[in-house]
Amino acid sequence: MGRVEGKIALVTGGAAGIGAATAATLAREGATVVVADINTDGAKQTAERIGGSASALHFDATSPESIESLVGAVIAQHGRVDVVHNNAALVGPDAWFTDGSVIDTSIEMWDRAFATNVRSIFLMCKSALPHMVASGGGSIINMASVGGLRGSPALTAYGTTKAAVIGLTRFVAAQHGKQGVRCNAIAPGVIRTRQLLDAVPELPVKALEAVASPRVGEPEDIANMVLFLASEESAFVNGETYRVDGGAMVTAPASRDQGAQK
Repeated sequence: MGRVEGKIALVTGGAAGIGAATAATLAREGATVVVADINTDGAKQTAERIGGSASALHFDATSPESIESLVGAVIAQHGRVDVVHNNAALVGPDAWFTDGSVIDTSIEMWDRAFATNVRSIFLMCKSALPHMVASGGGSIINMASVGGLRGSPALTAYGTTKAAVIGLTRFVAAQHGKQGVRCNAIAPGVIRTRQLLDAVPELPVKALEAVASPRVGEPEDIANMVLFLASEESAFVNGETYRVDGGAMVTAPASRDQGAQK
């Protein structure tokens, strides 16, 4: 029997990288997975690779209507949602290379980052929580970052949004833990995804110098933490943020490149 056998799991940003790895891991351990992404074709490909009962839905993290429609579609199809992995975020060269210091970062970049990285998670929780409470509980896993736990010369908007995600996680846990809903966050370090390699090919080599591990992170490292937090193994864990960074925060100061998690 799988570790999340019979659970209905919604994974946002599931077209590639961490989201795709998480969707596959949850499905392998018995969950029925709904893969959601603005890249509908990529989400469908992830669901097809998983096979079985996995399905794909379009989702725009910046649209409140899209978020409400996504949760409604999951409930209409499955009757409940037990696990929500809020993984969608504003990442990639367009974000990383225009997100500088406080002085350099534009208002547009700041607002875009908050809309995608924070407001979307707030709205997803707001929409999913009543259903989770009605069905007896569940687990929400939010994607933060080590960038939200420290300062750095750049990535101001990104890091600040991830700090906000950590704060929001605590509020959801405090307000709904008694109703059976747990909410935790994961703070990855550098994770070697295709998107990251395409944008900054040299980053994994640089990152290896800064971690207390013999390798850099892989999407499966985050997926395994999501699995733990989604399962009953973490039944007494609530409101926490777990660093999955290979020991980077205990061995080296922050740099611009190390702030790009995926």
